Amino acid sequence: PNADIPSTWKAMEKLVDTGRVRAIGVSNFSVKKLQDLLKYAKVLPAVNQVECHPMWQQHNLREFCKSQHIHLSAYSPLGSPGSGWIK
Repeated sequence: PNADIPSTWKAMEKLVDTGRVRAIGVSNFSVKKLQDLLKYAKVLPAVNQVECHPMWQQHNLREFCKSQHIHLSAYSPLGSPGSGWIK
C-alpha cells in the first residue's frame, strides 16, 4: 500500500515536539526517498534501518546517510535467508 509519508512524518514530528519520543527514524528508505523526506522534514530521521551485509553493502546509501548525520542500522548483517554465502 502507498503510505502518505509526509503526513505520517508530520505526525511523528509532533511526538518529538511534545516530548513523547526523543527520536524518529525510517526503515528501508533509499537515497531518493531520504532526499524527498529531507525536503520537508523539520525533524531529521535519527536512523534508517536497512538490509546491509557483506553481499549487499549499500555503499551509496551508507555515504548519503553519513553525510546527513543519519545513523544506518543494518538488519540481516549476515545476509538474508537463502543468500548462500554462509553455509
